[in-house]
Amino acid sequence: MLMPTPQLLIIHQARQAAEYASILEKTGARVNAVTSFEEANELLSFIHPDLIILSANMPEGDGRLYCQQVRATLVHPRPVLVLLHPSTDVNERINAFRYGADDVLQDPIDKNELAIRVLAHLRRRQEEFSNPLTLMPGPNMIRRMLEQLLVSDKTWAAMSVDLNKIRVYNETYGDLAGDQLIKALGAVLIDVADETDFVGHTEADHFLMTTRPDEAFRKAERICQQFDKMSSRFYPKGDIERGYLISTGRGGIRRRVPLISVAIGIVDSTKRRFQSYVDVLTSARDARDLAKQKLESCFVFGEPQEDLRMGNTVLTRTRSIEIQKVETQNAGRILVVEPDGAMACLLQETLSLEGYTVEVTSSADDALSMARFEPPDLILLESNLSDRKMDGWKLCSMLKSDEVLCKIWVVMATSHPDQSKALEAGADLYLPKPFDIPSLLNEVSLLLKSRYA
Repeated sequence: MLMPTPQLLIIHQARQAAEYASILEKTGARVNAVTSFEEANELLSFIHPDLIILSANMPEGDGRLYCQQVRATLVHPRPVLVLLHPSTDVNERINAFRYGADDVLQDPIDKNELAIRVLAHLRRRQEEFSNPLTLMPGPNMIRRMLEQLLVSDKTWAAMSVDLNKIRVYNETYGDLAGDQLIKALGAVLIDVADETDFVGHTEADHFLMTTRPDEAFRKAERICQQFDKMSSRFYPKGDIERGYLISTGRGGIRRRVPLISVAIGIVDSTKRRFQSYVDVLTSARDARDLAKQKLESCFVFGEPQEDLRMGNTVLTRTRSIEIQKVETQNAGRILVVEPDGAMACLLQETLSLEGYTVEVTSSADDALSMARFEPPDLILLESNLSDRKMDGWKLCSMLKSDEVLCKIWVVMATSHPDQSKALEAGADLYLPKPFDIPSLLNEVSLLLKSRYA
């Protein structure tokens, strides 16, 4: 797997700087050699070396003082400071550490020993910058990789990858189980990557992968397929058969939560010029957020003013915005199906005060007709209806089996002792009776907002 090229800076007199640079370049590092602190300061204004090798005795000043300056002025992650000191006096060398050097070596030093010591420091630095959960390259390594790609003449694609519904998974099965699932996703990414790809773990369940533009589509497909095949091992048999998790909130409120899936956003250096590594991360994240709108694992190619490709579907950004505007104009319509006249009146009044357009009925047949004539955004449904032909359970099942009406949010209020029955009937939210009105308003607001998020 590809890793960022280490950057080294050598500050020494001309002959020694050239000698040390020639041996260190053989380690695969990118080496810059200068002969003064002034030149070094100019370089440090636009490069971020992993390690600086400097002489203690320079014509313009003391290398120990320059170590002090670097530690005081360079922001994290600062480079490792290796001071080359000509003295064999132990006290002199110890004093150099007090000034801020991370290592003090004899000057002159055997070139092979210098190379081995530098490699050891770089290995330790790579371990320090790895994510502690997956041991994959962390945010600093990701930044370094993207910065190098931005100034290279190679074309590349960046893929932002993360898990949907991981928070609910953690709440249901525990953080330890969630960590294992995150590690499994990391293993899938490494398996899909080849020797020219880079994979890093930014934080939590977020990963970044770089690859060739012509390979991005195929590898995103493989990631989705392999993760879906593997993820079933992380659920009890009952959840797999049911096809969803049951999340329990305050007050006994339960909701159906889809099984974990993976969302991938892809950006391509051949489509636009990125200004910085932050620009790359932000653009890939925005495309990934579009992928998260689907329940199943999927990926999105996203570029400003470009087509957005999601699986086999092509959506233009303009068209998606138009659709959202139309939907927003119709948002806030609620149908209350409640046989208790007093409760129906209370719900209508309360929801209307919140700005929703509310219709009320006590009949399942009327509710179905009203939903077909002008589908509401949400139906608040009592399970125990007076209709002999159709109760709330059957009405919920019919709504969720209809190709058009299935998109309506259904909140089922019931005092039935089987708390999972409402969700099995297709309800998006189970609200145990009696419930308090503030909890209802909060849940309704969250459901309606999620549609346009």
